[in-house]
Parts: sequence; structure tokens; C-alpha cells
Amino acid sequence: MKFLYWNINKKPIEDLVVALAHEHELDIIILSECDFSLSKLLLLINEPVKRKYSLPFSAVPGPVILIRLPRKSLKIRHDSHGVSVRNLIPPLGLDILIVILHLPSKLFYKEDDHALIATRLPEIIEEEEKKIGHQRTIIVGDLNMNPFEPGVVGSEGLHAVMVRDIAKKKSRFVMDKERIFFYNPMWNHFGDAFSTPPGTYYYSSSTPVNYYWNMYDQILIRPDLLDYFDDNNLKILTKAGTVDLLTPSGIPNKKIASDHLPIMFFLDLIKGE
Repeated sequence: MKFLYWNINKKPIEDLVVALAHEHELDIIILSECDFSLSKLLLLINEPVKRKYSLPFSAVPGPVILIRLPRKSLKIRHDSHGVSVRNLIPPLGLDILIVILHLPSKLFYKEDDHALIATRLPEIIEEEEKKIGHQRTIIVGDLNMNPFEPGVVGSEGLHAVMVRDIAKKKSRFVMDKERIFFYNPMWNHFGDAFSTPPGTYYYSSSTPVNYYWNMYDQILIRPDLLDYFDDNNLKILTKAGTVDLLTPSGIPNKKIASDHLPIMFFLDLIKGE
């Protein structure tokens, strides 16, 4: 099952979404800040393909989710401000929970604000896991936090660690309370380690602390799904068909695309059968 997430920054770039869908044969496409005609997108994306994409019903405004599966394969579990939870039930393979986040912008919220907002998330996620009866959960979206920020790594927030072996311990106790881990593979793509962009979002400011590159767009994985995820299949994409998503200086080209870069990943859900 091949997934793509992209915050498209309200740009009319449905042609680039279509190019990515066809080039990579995506199964699940998740878009934030989508402000173009979805009917037009569906016409464009389905014109040349045999397996058609559909747009499952959503009761509230939020992320746009396109699936190349039967509509009944995606069930609504939760929708609130910036948080959407869906149960993906593919025709073959394991069902999973997908938690889609789009947290408030760093332009208006500080790191402390995000840390406090993140403390609300475990209750939502763990409640849905208890209802569904498993912890095969992924988080994907624009967290507007870097992997090292307290809201992501902290035990009262998302509790996402950078090392698989630690995540495989499943949980730890903090002040007599069990806190479940997520694994954060985005650490592997942060900085110059790969011949890919050092992050998904670039911002240069005149403030004393300036990271330049940020990894706001992330996927986090529960320990129960680690056997079905290969880090090598996680990509930060820099092209959509023949269109370069970067400027000549190597930062996201927000004039022709978005100020965020898309991330793509693969889960082998049939492996668990």
C-alpha cells in the first residue's frame, strides 16, 4: 500500500497531484490545505487509469483523502480541529488506523503552544485504538513541529523516538504512567545524510534561532506496524512528473508548487496475513 501526504498550501496544482499519482501508482493520497475543485481532480486523475480513485465521505472540512480502493475501505473514526482518524480496511491485508494531523502554523503558535496542544493527542489516539482493538496506527501530516520538539518526543505528547529498537520496546513508564511509543523515521532524512532535501519546509528568518530547514511533514509508526514498514521506502519527493518542486537554489518552489514538499511511504499490509 503506497501512501502520499502533501500540504499543498491552497495552490491550484491538481495537475501535479495527478502526475504524482500516476507516476508512483499511489493507493492513498492525503492532501492538506486543498482549495481546488475536487470534481476536476477526480476527472483528471481517473481519466487514464483502470483502478479508479474515489473520494470517501467526510462530515467536516479537513484533509482530502483519495483512495484507489473500494469506498468502504476507509471508515471515519474521529474528526476534530486538526485531527482526523480513519480506519483503513483494505480488501487484502491488515486494517490500520490512520491519524491525520494538521496542527496550527508556527507563524502564529510557539513551541510551547504546540507542546501543550500535543498533550491532547494521546487520549484521542489511544481511545480509538481501544475501540478498534489494536495498535496498528500511523500518524501522518503537517505537525508544524520538528522531530526534536517536546510535542513530538515528549511522553505526554506523541512520544515519537528516532530508534527502531527503542520503539520496539512498545512503551515506558513515566511517573507511574505507561506511555506508548511511536517510531519517527523522519530523523533519517533530516539534514545532509541523504542526497535529498534536508527537510520538507524551508523558512529563513532574522531571529536568533533559525533552523532554515524544518521537518514539519512527518509519518510516525506504532511498534506493532514496524515489521511492515521499510525505512528505505520513505521518500521526500522533489519532482512531480517533469516538474521540479525545488528552485535552482534547492528550496521548495512555492511559485509553481507548494512551500511544503510531499512525502511518500509504503506499508506492506499483506505481509501480516
